[in-house]
Amino acid sequence: MVALVAFSTVTLGACSRDGRTLAPALPEQTESVAIAPTDTTVSLTPSDDFSVTGPWIEGGEIDLAFTCYGRKVSPPLEIIAQPGGTVSMAVLLHAVDAPDEIVWLVANLAGGTVALGEGALPPDVVVATNSDGSPGYSPPCPASGERRQYLLTVFALDTRLDVANVTAADGTIDSEQLLTAVEMATFDLAEATFYVQAP
Repeated sequence: MVALVAFSTVTLGACSRDGRTLAPALPEQTESVAIAPTDTTVSLTPSDDFSVTGPWIEGGEIDLAFTCYGRKVSPPLEIIAQPGGTVSMAVLLHAVDAPDEIVWLVANLAGGTVALGEGALPPDVVVATNSDGSPGYSPPCPASGERRQYLLTVFALDTRLDVANVTAADGTIDSEQLLTAVEMATFDLAEATFYVQAP
């Protein structure tokens, strides 16, 4: 599921007609049935204006304070020019070479939010369980000496998500199910990349 995000593309299933011919209509049949085209592919790519910035130069290295080698806190973010109609937003962080490993996934960030503080989230934000099995931010942690690239995506959603269906009995939020809900409601997105150079 995360792979769809990594390629910034949401593709709807397509099928083709099978070539069969319909029988002639009988006199008592007065209604027509129209067959809508189903060969539909929708691509979602980042908007030119909608953007997200953090404590790194785009495509550059992030300070180790935001990794397992530092203070292990989530980076501050600035969300710029979110599109009209944004009801809520979600934030996803994962390594480019391992899109199924979720570092950070939060949703129901209120539309109109322009910034997130270092290590801080509004109280009503939904926080998913990361790939380490704990809720919240799992700081990037490449092996010693390794340099690894990460992709941060902010999704603009046209609704506020009902997370009851993705909440387990113990109150944790399933990241895969939450991400599916996010993708279904997304109409625009912003992306930023950075590297972590492990000492």
